[in-house]
Amino acid sequence: MPKRFLLIFLITFLIFIIGALSFIDKAYFLCPIDYKTRIIIRNDKFGNGDFAVRRSGGRRHAGIDLLAPVGREIKAVRLGKVNEARFHKNLGNYVELHHNGGLVTIYGHLSRLLVKEGQWVPQGSVIGLVGKSGNANNSKMEAHLHFELRKDNNSINPLGLLEKRGYPHD
Repeated sequence: MPKRFLLIFLITFLIFIIGALSFIDKAYFLCPIDYKTRIIIRNDKFGNGDFAVRRSGGRRHAGIDLLAPVGREIKAVRLGKVNEARFHKNLGNYVELHHNGGLVTIYGHLSRLLVKEGQWVPQGSVIGLVGKSGNANNSKMEAHLHFELRKDNNSINPLGLLEKRGYPHD
């Protein structure tokens, strides 16, 4: 009986450790889109997808638009908790993740949401699929992921963090 108990304990312990390891957060940001070589920022007749460019009404673009085909997987850049996963008239289907240190990431214009509010998602897990929802639904606009990074409710250019990880862009 003691050997059987020990075996059950060891198996349970290993399952727990493997599960816990999946939630270890790396010290860097992953790119939310898997690119073969370079990050591609959307730039079409509807505007430039770079950070802080002027938009209609004098507002500034609070994120970057990562060009990708409809249906491409979108990954969590860091371990986080899903604060929102819903539809917004401008962002369309979007996910908002809260991370340690007051960081928030927002993923907009998704074709499909693959997470639920309140769920914890490990870094690198698929949270949705690229789409053209919200104000990106014009047939002539290229499909893209609108990606924002905020700290203490202030927008930060996420491209700088991605470039530090070795993701050059065009």
